[in-house]
Amino acid sequence: MKKFQYRMEPLLKQRKHIEDEKQKMLATAQKKILEQQDELSDIETTRQKTCLSQEKKSQNAFLVAEMLVFSRYVQKLKKDRMVGAEMLKVLRQDENKKRKDLLLASQERKKYEKLKEIQQEKFYKEVEYEEKKESDEIALNIFRYNKLKP
Repeated sequence: MKKFQYRMEPLLKQRKHIEDEKQKMLATAQKKILEQQDELSDIETTRQKTCLSQEKKSQNAFLVAEMLVFSRYVQKLKKDRMVGAEMLKVLRQDENKKRKDLLLASQERKKYEKLKEIQQEKFYKEVEYEEKKESDEIALNIFRYNKLKP
């Protein structure tokens, strides 16, 4: 029995490779998002610690210069948080785009896999038909031989 060969196998392999690359790109984008979220969390933690430290100092004697430094630092942290939030927003948009690209690549690969399944099924049906035809011919020849034989 001859073996099934899918003539578009190289194209299917290429589509799988493209899909794998898109998956890696999506994973990288997701990793960047997690890193950015961690950075925002660190900024918020630092801001809270600074505010607590400022409150403790304000209970004791404090200098106006120290208060200005605290205030500027807190403002810097707020600005960093806002910039980080915008960066997170951009990263999420990038992740969504990469997710859509992966979805399209996956659909392309599935098209070729479905086509392969259809062609494979057709091939095996043809092989089965040829085998039945051959066995019918053998049976007919045996019948004729037995009929001619007295």
